[in-house]
Amino acid sequence: KLREHSRAQKLNRSIAQQLSPPMTITISRPITILLLLAVTVSIAFVTVYASGKSYSKIDPIPFEDIRHLTHRLEHRPVSTQIVAVIVMPIIANILLFVPWGFLTFLSLYTIDRPTMQTYVLTILGGLSFSLAIEAWQYFLPTRVADVNDVIWNTTGTILGAVVGHLRQRIRFEFE
Repeated sequence: KLREHSRAQKLNRSIAQQLSPPMTITISRPITILLLLAVTVSIAFVTVYASGKSYSKIDPIPFEDIRHLTHRLEHRPVSTQIVAVIVMPIIANILLFVPWGFLTFLSLYTIDRPTMQTYVLTILGGLSFSLAIEAWQYFLPTRVADVNDVIWNTTGTILGAVVGHLRQRIRFEFE
């Protein structure tokens, strides 16, 4: 009986899927641009007003934190806390800019513009936005301007742009 019931449910679900087309939600370009503006303001607020204590004004050496962690791991075990202190800001910077890259790509994407040009504009915009935030942080007493933040923020922008581009090619179904 259970097998018959399960088969009947699958058959009903299959018939329902054939009769009703999948639901599509369309978000207009002006709404996308408003969402991009909201994300931009949120990123500026989070990065500038996040609490912290700075011991220097600038960290100009790319990937110094990763080299330091790698060096320590080669010579002795490292606590999870130290790994988290180094790795979590990297992850946070990347994830902070994924929505920005996604929304910027969607805002700039048109049929008339080559996709590569949309990528370049999105990445340059993310790089410029990140540089502006780091320049602003340089003048704040509790913040540090860090070249690594620019690198990881731009990485997040690239990932967001890729997700924005792939949104047309990937379809998710949940059953």
